[in-house]
Formats: sequence, C-alpha cells, structure tokens
Amino acid sequence: MRWTTAGSAGLVAVLAGLTPFAPAAPASAQDTAGHRSRTHVVRPGHSIQAAVDRARPGDTIRLLRGTYDGGVLVRKRLTIRGAGDKTVLRPGRKDHCAAVQWAGTGICVIGRAGHPVQGVTVKDLTVRKFAKNGIFGHFTDRLGVEGVLAAHNGEYGISEFNSTRGRFMRNWARDNGDEAGLYVGDIADAHGTVVAGNRSTGNAVGLLVRHARNVKVWGNDLVGNCVGVALVDDSQKGGQGNTTAWKNNISKNNRQCAAHEEVPPLGGTGVLLFGGDHNVIKKNVVKDNRGKLPYSGGIVLFRGTPPLNRPARDNLVLLNVALGNAPFDLVDASGSKSNRFRRNICRTSQPSGLC
Repeated sequence: MRWTTAGSAGLVAVLAGLTPFAPAAPASAQDTAGHRSRTHVVRPGHSIQAAVDRARPGDTIRLLRGTYDGGVLVRKRLTIRGAGDKTVLRPGRKDHCAAVQWAGTGICVIGRAGHPVQGVTVKDLTVRKFAKNGIFGHFTDRLGVEGVLAAHNGEYGISEFNSTRGRFMRNWARDNGDEAGLYVGDIADAHGTVVAGNRSTGNAVGLLVRHARNVKVWGNDLVGNCVGVALVDDSQKGGQGNTTAWKNNISKNNRQCAAHEEVPPLGGTGVLLFGGDHNVIKKNVVKDNRGKLPYSGGIVLFRGTPPLNRPARDNLVLLNVALGNAPFDLVDASGSKSNRFRRNICRTSQPSGLC
C-alpha cells in the first residue's frame, strides 16, 4: 500500500445469469491500421496468454465457462471477456506477470511512463486466490474492469497505479487480504477515473484512493471492511484531492485489521480522509461504523501521514446521512479550519456542532 502513519448485491445475480457465448464471426470494425478486429475463443484448460500474444490490437479474447490459468500479461488494446462468474482465473503453472515484476497477479495490464497501454477491457469473469492482485493496471489509460468478481487475493482486488481515465463498474471485490478491494493511486491527475456501482466487502479498505486526484466515486456498496473509503495523502509531492464521492452506501465497516508493514491498524471507519484537499463527500449513507481507534467513526478528517502530516483542508462534507457511528458520526481532527460540514443528518460529532 505504501502509506505511512501512526455495486450492489444484485451483481451476484447478474453474474450468475450470464451464459457462455458461442464463437462469433470477426467484427466488422477496423482498427487504426485498417485491420478487422477478431475474436479468439479460448476453452477451459487452454492458454489465455497464447491468445493474447496472437491477438492484434482491438481484438477480443472470449473465455467460456470453466477454469483457466491466470498470470496473464496484457500490453496492447484488447477486450478479455468471460461468461460470468463461472469463468474463473486462478494461479497456474506459468505466471507471465512475473516477467514484469508483478508476480502473483491474475491479469496485469502493464505500460510504461509516457506510453500507457490504452483501451484494455476486462469483463464478466472471476479472479481469485492470487498472492497479490486480481486485476492490476500500471501505466494504463481507459482501463475498463466491469462485472468482475475479485475474491481472496492477497493484497488488492482491482487496482490501477499511475493510470488515467479508468472505469471500475459493477464489480464485486470480496475478502482481498492486506490492502484494498478497489484501488486508484499514484497519479497526479487520474482525469476522471470512475468507480461506480461496485460492491466491496471483507477487505482492509473497501476503496482506497491514495496520492491521486480527480477520481469520481458513486453508487457503490462499501460494507463490512475495516474502512469503507480512505482518501490518503501519504506525503508525496502533489498530495491527494479533487475527488468526489456521492450516493454510496458505506456501512458496518467494523472489521479489525492489525498493523502490517507501514499500514496502521484499521477498523470501524466509514469514510476516512488522511489529509487531502478539495474533496467532496456528499449524499452518502454512512451508518453503524464503530471502532475505538483515533480515526474510527462515520466521516473522519485526520491529518495526512508522516513525515509531512499535512492537514486535510478545503474539503466539503455535504448532505450525508451519518448515524449510529462510534465514537462519533462526524470527526474533524484535520488540523485545518477550512473544511466545511453542511446539512448532514447526524447525532454526534467531535468537536460538537458539526451536525
């Protein structure tokens, strides 16, 4: 995670209802080089990586129901589409992500600084039990992850680093180990990366936005994690900010996560701002997040992480329903007087008078 400090339930039914696709004829669309896009059908037990390597930019890799080896490395514009939650990627004999220093990942989409991989889509499949990551993007643009179940991975479920204009929609991130179910980070300007309609439960953090700006978060169920949403300024240049989170259900995030490496203990927090500026938290339901840590509670503004411990400043907390949280529904321990709490429904706050 590299920070230091002292969708809805209906997705299951949607995924389960998807049926295998029959092999399709080549699409009529052409790529920028004038090539017709093709569909490569991969059957269970066969190599997804071999199909990826054969494919031209713009092609589709279609996976039928069944089990496949993960560790798939993608470096060109492709669509990888399964047949719902019965299309399962799990660790196999060969991990191609290890060749680019991202071993233990189900599907890794890897570009390089100044040359992002553009337009990759991964949809309608399951990635599970990878040592580190389910779906991972590094230096990507317009990475789309849709209808994916990411479960029981060691660190992150679905994540993008140093990436822009991503779309994480209608996914379910469940029980993903030490870090976060959903992650956007390490980018000065994410150019409106969207995290919408997802369900994230049983993770350390439901959604983590760290050292990133310009992210849009709406309509997610973030329930049963140690922290529902965390926006983190980790003292790197540029900080974190300009992220809007609205109309999310952020409730009962009461798991307890012990400290590990540079990550502090976590537990009992709905929305946590560790520093950050010009974020907007509005029209969310934040209920029954209860814990005993200094940053436990409903919506909590705290200083950023060492060594700079920058204040959380110029953030707006507006029109949220924050009830039944402990020790308080709203907490401003931000180190700044510039944050605004407006028209929230709550009963308790620290300091008093924020409701």
